[in-house]
Amino acid sequence: MSVARLDAMIESAAQSICDPAQMLDALPAQLAAQWPEAPALELAVALASAADAVQAVFGEGGESGQRAQRVWRQAAMVGADVHYLTLSGAAAQNAGDLLALWRREDGMEGSS
Repeated sequence: MSVARLDAMIESAAQSICDPAQMLDALPAQLAAQWPEAPALELAVALASAADAVQAVFGEGGESGQRAQRVWRQAAMVGADVHYLTLSGAAAQNAGDLLALWRREDGMEGSS
């Protein structure tokens, strides 16, 4: 795991959470597209860490706290997608593999 990469992913996600003009639906896919070489579960760690950091500063209430709660759910869905790929025999090695799954299976830009 690259600490610098993880820190950058967390920072990017936290900025998106705190900016109400940013749509969160595509956040996992945006991170996966920017860091396709990142281990698949690192994406879930980045999302969860960003959500935790935002809630630690702003609490669970308010707009940022509610947006962070949505990103917590996205982190859980990323973990579920990694598990799904593992069970199907096509283990997600990196975030790029998840991005390919989302595009192929859901026709969506990330879990939400």
